[in-house]
Amino acid sequence: MNWRLLGWLAALFGGAIVAIWLAATVIGWIFAGIGALIKIALVIGVVGGLVFLGWKAKNAITGSDRRQIRR
Repeated sequence: MNWRLLGWLAALFGGAIVAIWLAATVIGWIFAGIGALIKIALVIGVVGGLVFLGWKAKNAITGSDRRQIRR
């Protein structure tokens, strides 16, 4: 049996496993980053919506949103 060939094949197989593991790790990081961006966008949207509704409610209560007709 050619032990040198077996060593080369084992090294290539191990390198392939490491390359696949690294690619999967990078892809996982990318999806985690996209998920974090989506969560941040949702939080900004909810907070912005609440601020907008609060501003509209303040204007409705204080009456500053009503336009007066000058005569």
